[in-house]
Amino acid sequence: MSDQTESTSIIIVDDTPANLTLLGEMLREKGFKVRPFPRGRLALTAAANDPPSLILLDINMPEMDGYEVCERLKSDPRLSEIPVIFISSLNETLDKVKAFQKGGVDYIIKPFQLEEVNARVDTHLQLRRFQKELRQRNQTLEETLSRLRAMQAQLVQSEKMASLGVLTAGIAHEINNPVNFINASAKGLCDALRDIMTVVKRYDELTPDSVSEQLETINRLKGELGFNELLEGVAELSSNIYTGVQRTSDIVKGLRTFSRFDQVGKISVDLHEGIDSTLMILRHRYEGSINIEKHYGKLPRIVCHPGKLNQTFMNLLVNAIDAINSKKTAFDSETIRIETQYINDSDPCRAVISFSDTGPGIPKEAMDRLFDPFFTTKDVGRGTGLGLSISLGIVENHGGILTAECEPGRGSTFRISIPVSGTES
Repeated sequence: MSDQTESTSIIIVDDTPANLTLLGEMLREKGFKVRPFPRGRLALTAAANDPPSLILLDINMPEMDGYEVCERLKSDPRLSEIPVIFISSLNETLDKVKAFQKGGVDYIIKPFQLEEVNARVDTHLQLRRFQKELRQRNQTLEETLSRLRAMQAQLVQSEKMASLGVLTAGIAHEINNPVNFINASAKGLCDALRDIMTVVKRYDELTPDSVSEQLETINRLKGELGFNELLEGVAELSSNIYTGVQRTSDIVKGLRTFSRFDQVGKISVDLHEGIDSTLMILRHRYEGSINIEKHYGKLPRIVCHPGKLNQTFMNLLVNAIDAINSKKTAFDSETIRIETQYINDSDPCRAVISFSDTGPGIPKEAMDRLFDPFFTTKDVGRGTGLGLSISLGIVENHGGILTAECEPGRGSTFRISIPVSGTES
C-alpha cells in the first residue's frame, strides 16, 4: 500500500446499500479512503467540506439523480476538476452520451467487475495526478518565464545604460573642444577690450588746452599696446566665439537627431542624418586612428523608429571600432566604410546600410551564435553580449534583416536591409 493510495479519498454515491458496501470493500482492499453516501445532497456537502480525489456516482437516485449532482459539482470552481465516474445498471447508448455531456469521465456498468472497477479508478486517479503535476509544472514555467522576462528587461536596460555611457563620453568630448575654444577666445577678447578701453578713456580725457601733447601720449600708448593688432584681434576672436557657438549648436542638433523619442510612433526621417549624428557622438573613439569612408546613395525618407535605428547604428559602429582597436598591429589605413543604397527592383523596395571594417574578422565557429543573447567575442568586461541581439530585434521589428559577413583576417561587414514603405521622397 503506497502513501499516495492512503491519502486518496473516494466518494461513492448510490442509493442501494448493497452497492455501497460492495464498492467500498473493493476500494478499501486497494488501500483507498472510502466515503459512502446514499443521497446526492449529502455527497455534495461532503465534497464541498473535504474535496475527494474521485467520485463514483450512481445515475438513478431519488430526490436528485446523478446527472444533476454532476452538474452541481462542475459548476463549483473548487470541485469542477474532480473526476466523476458514473455507475448504472442501464446500458443504453443515450445514458452514456448524457453522462459525458454532464461532465463524467467514464462509465461503469452494474453488476460490478472487480478488475474493471480497479482499472478505471486507477486510470483516472493517475490521469488526475498527471494533470496536477502538469499544472504545477506549467505554473513553475510561467513563474520562470516571468523572471526571465524581468531579467531580460534589466539586461536590456543595462545595455542601454552602457550605450548611454558611450553617448555621454562622446558628447562630453565633442562639446569640450568648442567650449574650450570659446573660453580661450572670450578671455582674449576681454583682454583686448580692456586695452582698447584704456585708449578710448584717454580720448575722453582730452582737453582743449593740451590736445597736441595728449594726442602724442595716446599715440605712444597705442603703439605700446599694438592698437591696430588689437582691433584685428577683436574681429578674429569674435569670429572664433561665433564658430565655437555654431559648433556647439551643431553638436546639440546632432544629439537631438540621435536621441529622438519614439513614444509617438514612427516618423519620417533621413537615415543619413542618423548615421552622421552617431558618427559625431563616437568621433572621440576613432578620430586620428580610423578613417571613416562614407558612400551614401540616394535614399528616400523612411518612416521608422529613428531613435531605435540610431541605437543599432551605434552598436554596429562601436563593434567595428572595437574590432579594429583589438588588432595587435594597427595601420594608417584602418577604415570603417559606410555604404547606403536604395534597391527599387524588389518587392518591397529596400534601403540597405552596410558597415564594413578592417578588423581581424570573426572566427567561423562564432558566426552561427553571433546574434545570440549574451554571446560575445570580446574580452571579459568589454561587452555584455546583448548589442547585436538587441540590434537584430530592432531591425526585425522594422520588418528588416540584419546579416553578417566575415573573412577571418580581412574584416567584417554587417548589413541592414529595411523595407521601404510609407516613405517620403
